[in-house]
Amino acid sequence: MAFAQIQKGDIQITGNIGYNKTRPYITQNIPYETSRVTISSKAGMFLSETISLGGILGYTGAKSQDLNIFNVGAYARFHKSIAENFYLYLEPSFSYGFSSRIYDTIDAKLSPGMTYFMSPKFALDLNSGMIGYSKNVSGIESYSFNLNLSNITLGASFYIR
Repeated sequence: MAFAQIQKGDIQITGNIGYNKTRPYITQNIPYETSRVTISSKAGMFLSETISLGGILGYTGAKSQDLNIFNVGAYARFHKSIAENFYLYLEPSFSYGFSSRIYDTIDAKLSPGMTYFMSPKFALDLNSGMIGYSKNVSGIESYSFNLNLSNITLGASFYIR
């Protein structure tokens, strides 16, 4: 039975949880590991059967760095149906992250992913990397190219039709 019939006007509400661990991380010749947890939610509307636009709210925490960052942003998602109930997508996004420390950042990224519809209103999402640019308020810039299984994000989407 085909569940994945996305239609213009559908609303998608998504929640993602991600975890990243790096070790050893060396600072002042002392190795230590760092881990981050990311939680994000998105809500978007389909402008057509393949394109959606929406907003982002998120949180990233790293206990070893005493870091708590909150994010707001916008995204677009371009879908391609490749099998019954199964879509690939490409998602450009832009966000602003702020915290009580000096880690305020502006991020732009392009993320590939896949969606599998479990029912007409519920789908699982998997993202496995991104190409990105980030700049913080101190002027430090970073570029990322990470399209592998070391940074997987698993999410779930609910569709209002």
